[in-house]
Amino acid sequence: VADAADVAAHWPRPRAGDDKYTRGVVGVAAGSRRYPGAGVLAVAGASSGPAGYIRYAGVGASAVRARHPHVVTTDRVADAGRVQAWVAGPGLSLDSPAQADLRTVLAAEVPTCLDADALTLISEHPDWLENRTTPLVLTPHDGEYERLAGRPPGPDRVAAARELAAAVNAVVLLKGNRTVVAGPDGVAYVNPTGTPALATAGTGDVLAGLLGSLLAGGVEPVWAAVCAAYAHGLAGADAARSGPVTAPDVASALRGAVAGVLAGGAGSASI
Repeated sequence: VADAADVAAHWPRPRAGDDKYTRGVVGVAAGSRRYPGAGVLAVAGASSGPAGYIRYAGVGASAVRARHPHVVTTDRVADAGRVQAWVAGPGLSLDSPAQADLRTVLAAEVPTCLDADALTLISEHPDWLENRTTPLVLTPHDGEYERLAGRPPGPDRVAAARELAAAVNAVVLLKGNRTVVAGPDGVAYVNPTGTPALATAGTGDVLAGLLGSLLAGGVEPVWAAVCAAYAHGLAGADAARSGPVTAPDVASALRGAVAGVLAGGAGSASI
């Protein structure tokens, strides 16, 4: 079980002499005409992470600029410029332009978080991951897990996450009431934070954005997933104290949750 001390130990802080580039540049490929808010939410999550620069690529560029004026935007991934990590998939859709964007992301050979529609696309095109050498983090819910693994996760979620991680040679963050993070080497962590209130549309977009920001900040992929799940769960619980929760509520609570994590905590152990 991971807790605050380990998360705080792995979370990057700005250093004297840092600039926006040395803190990490994260690219966000998210949103579509049907789901324009997904890009806004993923960028909100990334904005609470350690990356110093966010590049957004997608059809929701105008909505992202309106909500997040610090973000550099473009319509296509190919025009986004260099990044240290990518987040791809939230609300992306499954059409030909989305497929082209995802393939461009995967060709960039930087640490990448794949969520939502990106998971569906790689379940249909597993060859897109062949010969990949840079870190990959997958963030499936149960339905996406079943598409990737060919079966539901079942009651032993730790074993399920480990099996998929080994099969695809990636870190797997299996979302649920108790989110599990597993690496391809078999290490696994159960996230102790969260609330059933997080089971609402868009909260996974926020999580993916935060995770990508941690990857861009240089955090090792397993710990990027652990840190993101922990802080996201805290933010969800904080947001739920004031009533029904929406994804923007979680995004708004995330910065305070991160500050609380960085204040310190106790120890943790892998399984």
